Amino acid sequence: MKILHIIPYFYPAWAYGGTCRAAWELARALVRKGQSVVVYTTDALDEHSRSTPASVVVDGVEIHRVRNLSNRLAWRRAFFPLGFGSKLQESLQDADVVHLHEFRSFQNAVALPYMVRTGVPFVLTAQGGLPRIMGRNTLKIIYDRNFGGRILNKAARLHALNELEREQFIDLGVDPQRIAILPNGVDLDQYQSLPSFTRFRARFDIPEGVPIILFLARVNKIKGVDFLVTSFNLLRRANPDAFLVIVGPDDGYLQEVKNQVQELGIENQVRFTGYLDGDDKLQAYQAASVYVLPSAYEMFAITLLESLACGTPIIATDRCGLAEFVRQNNLGSIVNYGDVEGLKNEIIRILDYSVDVESRADYGREYVLKHFGWDRIADNWLKVYQDCASKAEIV
Repeated sequence: MKILHIIPYFYPAWAYGGTCRAAWELARALVRKGQSVVVYTTDALDEHSRSTPASVVVDGVEIHRVRNLSNRLAWRRAFFPLGFGSKLQESLQDADVVHLHEFRSFQNAVALPYMVRTGVPFVLTAQGGLPRIMGRNTLKIIYDRNFGGRILNKAARLHALNELEREQFIDLGVDPQRIAILPNGVDLDQYQSLPSFTRFRARFDIPEGVPIILFLARVNKIKGVDFLVTSFNLLRRANPDAFLVIVGPDDGYLQEVKNQVQELGIENQVRFTGYLDGDDKLQAYQAASVYVLPSAYEMFAITLLESLACGTPIIATDRCGLAEFVRQNNLGSIVNYGDVEGLKNEIIRILDYSVDVESRADYGREYVLKHFGWDRIADNWLKVYQDCASKAEIV
């Protein structure tokens, strides 16, 4: 099959978060299974740089990047690749299926009439973007009236990451029969043989033997890092030697968090590392005593799987789409968002009962490596794509 992906940011634009990583790993896995994969994206890379070249093949994935009108706007999630439609048309002619990543995007709006005209079926992965949250509500309403509703109606399949997102689709009037639930995964090769993390503490001036509480995500208000900082400040009364390590690029909220840390007077026990990737990121997970994802809203949170794959205990909030899955499979701890005392107490429990926690972490690592490899997930995606293509041929 020829599978065409449309996404605002793609390899190696890791600073844009888990959606970018998930699309890349899926594309690579599909190529390994003998499929032809073409990606149309923008030149977004990070806050300060653009991706090059315009066209390239990496690991068998054919990537076409269209230049954004403004890289600054792109970092603020306003992507305007000029001439995107004209560059896309030729590839649509022989595509068996199109996979749209993200819900409200300029690219999706441009691609929609071309896909309808050519009759190529398409799948939508909203990646948690269905609710009108995180601002720009007026623009989102306008988009939904002009494009979003048509995308939902015309899509051959709607992809939900979990039951929570499935319910969101249904609330928007989508027929449940058109919804496919498939999780994101992890690159198993990265986690089979983990790098040494012995130098991580020295690199960030953290004493040996003290507990490390890790936050690893974009530093955005919705990620709840201020909630974690408040809990960490209370935690210090019970464990004054603990350190909080905040890993991730600034997504509009870093200065507020730094101000909070300064006002609480805990600068000496908080480390801001900026963005880490590759072995540096794996070392952060392994060095941590516990990984905390304190988000106010999170559809999937690949970082939870990454932490488990490194053998590190996890805590997430009840606002995370994986919360019920984590509970049911005894993979980690869930606390209510905003419950400062509850989060503090759960961190203390994990630090105090290291033997039981290590046993559960070992189980979590085995579980992730067994169930969340991309090759296994790609097999299920191929079934979805083939079903969409076969029904389009009948029509």
